[in-house]
Amino acid sequence: MSEFCSLAGKTALVTGASRGIGRAIAVELAAAGATVVVGYRSGQDEAEEVATEIGGRAVQADVSDAASAIALVEAAGDIDILIEPTVENAGRVLAALKQSGFGFAGEFLAEEVAKHKVTIIGESPRVDILTVAWSVHYKHARPAATVFTVEGVEIPTISIDHLIASKRTGRLQDAADIEVLEEIKRLKGG
Repeated sequence: MSEFCSLAGKTALVTGASRGIGRAIAVELAAAGATVVVGYRSGQDEAEEVATEIGGRAVQADVSDAASAIALVEAAGDIDILIEPTVENAGRVLAALKQSGFGFAGEFLAEEVAKHKVTIIGESPRVDILTVAWSVHYKHARPAATVFTVEGVEIPTISIDHLIASKRTGRLQDAADIEVLEEIKRLKGG
């Protein structure tokens, strides 16, 4: 299990996970307890090798093809996206979803997405666009992000304090996650 956080019971979708940075991210997410969907366009043998190594599932998809992209998301289940709540940014997210095969995302107004805490796009698969993760706002989380380097690429992630705050939902799994996160924080001297 990763020292950063527990992702037990969560599913992660990583595209390009058959090699390079995508592979490294898939391995780390699995080490943190997530079930990982290893998305690949080519390199089936490599993708299946990664999936076997981490106990995940390899799914072939060309994300430039709408039907293929939707099939990949369906393999992962629901997806949550925390965004900066600006009209411009919400518009970019909606456009990307529409281009990825969620054509009905085009029915949503960026102005509405930006002013609501949660916008639900679709049913199966379901994409939740969040402007607030429980009590954590993007504008507060981004400057405090912890940066990890995987194969020379810096990847900002929510800080452990913000992750703990985002878990204060009252749900049993989130309460269990908080216990683990608090222990990790204590062990790291925080």
